[in-house]
Amino acid sequence: MKSEIILMALWLSYGLLHTITASESFKNLLKPILGRFSIYYRLGYNIVFVVLLIPIIKYQLEAPSEILLEKSIMNQILGGLMMGSGIFLGFSALKQYDLSEFLGTDALKGSSKKPVLRIDELSSIVRHPLYLGILIFVWGTFGFFGTSLYLVTAISLTFYIRIGIYFEEKKLVKEFGKKYEKYQKEVPMLIPRLSDGK
Repeated sequence: MKSEIILMALWLSYGLLHTITASESFKNLLKPILGRFSIYYRLGYNIVFVVLLIPIIKYQLEAPSEILLEKSIMNQILGGLMMGSGIFLGFSALKQYDLSEFLGTDALKGSSKKPVLRIDELSSIVRHPLYLGILIFVWGTFGFFGTSLYLVTAISLTFYIRIGIYFEEKKLVKEFGKKYEKYQKEVPMLIPRLSDGK
């Protein structure tokens, strides 16, 4: 149980730090300190949080863990299918983004583009297809490996993503106004509608 508590604490700390440093108020606080380097904030932010994932994943792989699901072929097939589907959906969703803006590498070229609201392709089915892909993947890992630490990660990331969406959408409403509010009403957040209601 000790390793599960430690892993949950690691994910909670990661999520809290990630949310705080992504906020506009935190960025505005740092602007005077960073000066002309503030244009590289997004790039630095992404690098830092990828690096911070390494010790969490290392801990999850190495810490003692209790087996919760039996290692049956069915569980591994279903878990593997979910993992593959999550990866496929995640990469498909990333194709909709301007990756240089998403990663922050556009700052290296000295270019800054006006944000564009994408509501076509996968984003016409759910508002956050990338997050949906991540959730399908992490729950698939629990199905495949069946241990308590994979369950802790799946639960922690589900809560974090849901909370993160709340703050992200507040920012998007501020940025795109009525257009995003209309989009919120028409397109579900994470779970696709089975019918269009017609």
